[in-house]
Order: sequence, then C-alpha cells, then structure tokens
Amino acid sequence: MDHDLGKDETLGICTFDLRKVMGDGTLDNVWATLEGVKSGRVLVSMDFSGSGYNDSLATVEEPLTDAPTYNIENPTSHVDTFRRRPVGNQGKIRLNILYDTNKEELKVFVHEAANLPGSDLPDPPDPYVKIYLMPGKKKKKKTEVVKDNGSPMFNEEFDFNIDHEDVPKYYLKLTVVDKKGVFAKSPVLGTVDIYLDNPGLSHGLADWYPLEDMDEDSD
Repeated sequence: MDHDLGKDETLGICTFDLRKVMGDGTLDNVWATLEGVKSGRVLVSMDFSGSGYNDSLATVEEPLTDAPTYNIENPTSHVDTFRRRPVGNQGKIRLNILYDTNKEELKVFVHEAANLPGSDLPDPPDPYVKIYLMPGKKKKKKTEVVKDNGSPMFNEEFDFNIDHEDVPKYYLKLTVVDKKGVFAKSPVLGTVDIYLDNPGLSHGLADWYPLEDMDEDSD
C-alpha cells in the first residue's frame, strides 16, 4: 500500500533570506529558480511589515510548471505588468538611411537594436521592427522576428519609392515590437521618428537612434 497516496508531492523548492527581505522592506516580482529539480522557477513577491525578527530562512514550495499562472478575472494583467518595462534612456536602434536621387528611392537599412526593455528578464523579448513612411501608415514594412534577444541583429534593407521633391514632406516612424504571444496586442518596446528634410540624406545617414516609450502598438 502506498502511504503517500493523497499527499502533496514536492516538485522543487527555493529559499529566501528573510533578513534581507526585512532590510529591503519588499521583494517585488522576482523569478526564483527551483532547487532539487532539473528546471523550473516561481514568481515571488514579499512585503514585510511589523517589528518581529527571524534569523531563519523561509522555504517556499511550489508546483513545477512550464506555464505562467494568471489571474482568473484578468489573465493578462499580471504578466503584462511584469513584461512591460519603461524604455527610459535604454534601448536604441542602429540605422543607415539613404535617398537614391537617380532611382528616386529611399533605402532604409535596419542593422540592429541594443539594450531593449526586458533584456534582463528570464524570458527576454522576441523583437522585430515595423517601418512606416509617414504621414499615413499605408506604406508599412517589417523585419523578421529575432527570438529571445534584447540586442537583436536584423541586417535588413527596405525601399520606398518617393518623388525627389516630396522627400522633405515625409518622415519615418520605426517601432520595435515584442512578438511574444501573451497578449492580444504585442507590447511596444520603443519607437523613434526620423524626419527626411535632411540635406545629408543623399549621402547617407548612419547612426544609433535612441528609442522613446510608447504605450501600445497602434497597428
């Protein structure tokens, strides 16, 4: 007869130093690796209040699962909060932009991005770049998706046909998007607008462009 029948089975443990938590006052959305198993992790938050003191370590036991746990009332709210990070001064994209006067063609070379939000997460973003010729979003192009990479290499070229006299009327909007399939809309990692009324465009503009924050992808 199996005497353990009906009892909970430990599928992994992780430990936390309560002295450190008490000193910091809080532990917010930290992924902890489970011990005693090949793989697995749990998302833990702790908030300390009170006057007691405990020198021991707290042991947390959670079922091992590959799928995230969602709030039943709003299944995307917790993950959305955790994955969406402000861009701030992080995140940039390297471009080369050239207007070919003979072909009347705007060439956009998307080389790479670096330090995208979420790069430090256990599950980094799957970024790709959308390129819009503005005003209007009828002329939209996009790069391939790079899996699990906060500093992806794209090295792709995109061409737009524009009459020479109309070039200064336009600008480029580039949006870096996370393709992770957790949300109905993919979260935007950063965006940048580049105006084409630049006399150096015929010789080529090559530079790193800092990304700005944008709440959500509009298309």
